[in-house]
Amino acid sequence: MTAVCLIGNSHVGALKLGWPEIEAQFPGFALDFYASAGQSMRLEVGDGKLVPPTPEIRKRLAATSGKSGDIEAGYDAYVVCGLTLSSMRALHACNTKSTELRQAGAEDFSRAMEPALRGAIAVDVVAKLRKITTAPIFLIGTPYGAHVRHEQLWEKLKSRGHEEVVARAYNLACKKIAEELSATFVPQPPETVADNGFTTREAFFLFALDYVRSEKAEHTHMNAGFGAIVLRDVLEKARAALA
Repeated sequence: MTAVCLIGNSHVGALKLGWPEIEAQFPGFALDFYASAGQSMRLEVGDGKLVPPTPEIRKRLAATSGKSGDIEAGYDAYVVCGLTLSSMRALHACNTKSTELRQAGAEDFSRAMEPALRGAIAVDVVAKLRKITTAPIFLIGTPYGAHVRHEQLWEKLKSRGHEEVVARAYNLACKKIAEELSATFVPQPPETVADNGFTTREAFFLFALDYVRSEKAEHTHMNAGFGAIVLRDVLEKARAALA
């Protein structure tokens, strides 16, 4: 039996929805999902495992995993998903340096993004996992957002010829941060990515397009089809790493 632990916020939901669609492709795999909504995930290292510091977080992790709420060191592989590691976080960091980045390349954008991405909860979780386990750890970012929610931003990037550059820079920064923690960053699969290279195709939205367009709507929540593709990708990498 190959035991895989998935840790994240609400974006773990898409992976869990997608698991039944691909489960037959991974015989002998058992998945446990530990999730806490939004930015509430906080974990501490204690007694050789990751423990929630409050009863509220423990309750969430216990409810989603069906376990005690502690994250044990005995899993064969770990997947950390979402938890504020996001393309929008990276772009906001670049916006504060828009003038100096006007003629920049991917490596310059990547350096501008790094400090913000290093502050993601996901990075903190990976760092703490590394204190309790040597098992393979895979890092997945928050799904790319919807083009309809930030059309002016995408048009600005397109007019400057930066669409491909910022997408490449984001993946470079995440890959570098993961490797420093002996983890593997898994980029969003190409078949889920829209033509501009940095937003998600509408077919994968969890909610209807008119709802996603609203400024009060969540535009990075994705459906079971998206979850199945992403989860298949990371589990294939986990299987190869464990072979």
